[in-house]
Amino acid sequence: MSDADKAVTHELVIQRLAGEMFRAAVWAALGTFAAGVVVSTVIWGTQGLYGSLIGGVIAIASSLATLLLMRKTAALDPMFVMVAALGGFMGKLLVLLAAVILLRGQDWLEPKALGITLVATVLVTSWLEARASKRSRSQMVVPASEGT
Repeated sequence: MSDADKAVTHELVIQRLAGEMFRAAVWAALGTFAAGVVVSTVIWGTQGLYGSLIGGVIAIASSLATLLLMRKTAALDPMFVMVAALGGFMGKLLVLLAAVILLRGQDWLEPKALGITLVATVLVTSWLEARASKRSRSQMVVPASEGT
């Protein structure tokens, strides 16, 4: 394998980072989700179960969407990757806002269970993804340009 074949590209660095972030956060996110479901069901019964299930699913889907967005935009120019990240963040906020507006006042779910599970899962996942990003050795490599 020649040096050109071993060259580290921006795309490879971003995809490797997304993989490391996923591996760091997946089990903790699922554990937080499960704990939220159990605690909410014990405290609020069936309404707590439904609220925490919805909150946890939204939180996990949100985190997975971020990592998928990283993988899909990895081949783009770094400036466009940052634009996509900002767009993804705004998209998450809109989804959360829509969920809160649509589910407000529903008798069949407990909004506190939804909120607590959602926030706890997002915080745990975000913290572990940030920690994985900080500890990642993939960002310490200066990607080779295509001309060299």
